[in-house]
Amino acid sequence: MAVEWTITIEGRNEFGDTCRKEVRIDKSWKGLFDGDIGFSIDDGKKIMAALQSAVVSHEAETYSLFRRVCPDCHTFRPVKGYTTRKIRTVFGTVEVRNPRWMLCRKCHPGMVAAFAPLNEICPDRATPELIELTARLGSMMPYRQAAKVLGEFLPIEPTETYVTVRKRTIRIGERLDEQIAKEERRARAQRHDRSQLEMQLPGDRRKEFVISIDTAHVRSADPNSARNFELVVARCGRGGRGDVGGRYLVTSNTDQAAIRDRALHALQQEGYCGFGNVTVISDGAEILKRLPRAMPKPTAHIIDWFHIAMKIQPMQQIADHIVPSPTLLKCFQPSTRTSKP
Repeated sequence: MAVEWTITIEGRNEFGDTCRKEVRIDKSWKGLFDGDIGFSIDDGKKIMAALQSAVVSHEAETYSLFRRVCPDCHTFRPVKGYTTRKIRTVFGTVEVRNPRWMLCRKCHPGMVAAFAPLNEICPDRATPELIELTARLGSMMPYRQAAKVLGEFLPIEPTETYVTVRKRTIRIGERLDEQIAKEERRARAQRHDRSQLEMQLPGDRRKEFVISIDTAHVRSADPNSARNFELVVARCGRGGRGDVGGRYLVTSNTDQAAIRDRALHALQQEGYCGFGNVTVISDGAEILKRLPRAMPKPTAHIIDWFHIAMKIQPMQQIADHIVPSPTLLKCFQPSTRTSKP
């Protein structure tokens, strides 16, 4: 005895076109004795892949038809040709028809050019949600494990391997670096054009910012591998005792400009506007001495107490293990003689 479940989705666009998709799932009563109750992960993959295929295909057709209309004369543009395009989504890969429209001959006489409208809404051949999810998992776990998790719970094709996860994670990181660099260039341009009159209030905690920065050397798990690299980890926040919070940054780029741009971007999120006292706390490493020189003035650089104590502790241990000699003890014994009147 079996039960057939039918899930129907229907969509209608502004042009009157209707899209209808049905998904059938067969459930057997015999599986209830084995604890097979409700939809399984595989059933969910099948349902979401079918529904996603219907929605993506319908939206692609609607957008392509919308872009065929010339915005100036409101007539249809000539057809260059039709191809197919695969769009990777969180719920599977959908193959859609990819038309190419010519420029309007009436509005653009003498110009022979064509464009694909789907390139405008999906230039990476993957949805931003899939790219973001892949990069997020790739940044929290090994690439192979991230690809395995994606394939375990989502209707992802076998082509979504760890290589794809690694490329998308690196691509997202590069885009974030470019965005931070653009914001920093824009902030520097505005800082040069802006003149502000600020009262010099000593000890004003609203103008005190602290950057605690250190480096970490990451070694490869393979002892015979030479793939080792250095990370720069920092915490940027407000000054003053008892302040909590702040923003953390991690970068593998040890260039002076890269560390400065990352630190300034983190400070701006904490309220830094280009003025105020900035204190950089580090261990005195040569690679971190570049940051105070690149930061806006006034910026002070101090060494944290932990590394100062590391320099003094060996001297204290040496002093504790010195064997006291009799001559040394006589020098430190108090004198019992009294002077005559």
